Amino acid sequence: MDIYSTYYMLAAVKELRPEHTFFKRRYFPTNTTMDVFGTAKVLADYKEGSQKKAPFVLPRIGSVSVAREGFSTYELEPANTSISIPLTLDQLEKRNFGEALMSKATPEQRAKVLLMGDLTDLSARISRTEEWLSVQTMLDNGCTMRHQTEKEDVYEDVPVKFYDGENNPALYTPATPWTHSANGKMGNWYKDICNMIKMLTSRGLPAREIVVGADVGEFLLDDEWILKMLDNRRAEMGRIDPKELTDYVTQIGTFNFKGRNLAVLVSDGTFEENKQDVPYVPNGSVIVTAPNCGKGLYGAVTQLEKDGQYHTYAGTRVPQHIFTLRPPVKEVQLTSRPLFAPKRKSPWSVAKKVFD
Repeated sequence: MDIYSTYYMLAAVKELRPEHTFFKRRYFPTNTTMDVFGTAKVLADYKEGSQKKAPFVLPRIGSVSVAREGFSTYELEPANTSISIPLTLDQLEKRNFGEALMSKATPEQRAKVLLMGDLTDLSARISRTEEWLSVQTMLDNGCTMRHQTEKEDVYEDVPVKFYDGENNPALYTPATPWTHSANGKMGNWYKDICNMIKMLTSRGLPAREIVVGADVGEFLLDDEWILKMLDNRRAEMGRIDPKELTDYVTQIGTFNFKGRNLAVLVSDGTFEENKQDVPYVPNGSVIVTAPNCGKGLYGAVTQLEKDGQYHTYAGTRVPQHIFTLRPPVKEVQLTSRPLFAPKRKSPWSVAKKVFD
């Protein structure tokens, strides 16, 4: 069996323990039957929110016909994420990480071990990109995906947005920067969050959770009104009950916003970019939404293989083994073509830089 064949590595990739992601799995789950396409482009369907009511009708009329609720379909081109790790002869002749000091492993055996390790590392990097894409899609109601080349100043931006016109209908702009409650007066942040919730519920969309950056989480926990209300035994205004959902997302509690109880999730997770730690949820950001508000779509990957022919594969991760005889170098490549889309129009409301 050729362990370097694409079909063998595809099976191996499916058995990999995936990098744990929060935003992608919670808000943009993937149905492998419906959401993984065998074509380069993907189809995204979503419905408009509607709160129409039924009319009163005279019995002798029977009924009044109403129009069927429509939906929008967009043919979109997903992002292209492709990374690889080279493997040279001198690396195979040295002891690998975690290998016994007096190991008798041959270069051939080390190459097989390194194959699975490389696929795992590459898949984890793609997962971090998917986390960023998930948050960015909610923040911007779309995303601009910058496709790089080997030259830093040569790139192509591929934008996608899930609304018409110039203005993002999911964006909420606070009238004034957020301030703490003081002297028995509610801070303006409470009213702003209530307005963001209303942006969803007025269109029949659920509002279940509030996702905030690390600084907003600290702000809420330090607010005088929250501490006072949570200590009030005569009214249930919420509770602080921290739960660690992942290594980088914590549910600090549930707060009451004019009768609606929403969980508050704080993200302090970061990824490395240009040797700097960048937060997935930027500071000052607030997202009101609900789980499963979107779906993760994947386009097919077409690649030239060693038989000299182009082959197309459908999957969330598509591997490829590349080698040259001179110089003697092997390379493992992993490609993914994700695009995350809402199930209904603007199923989130977003505020940015609430302290600025």
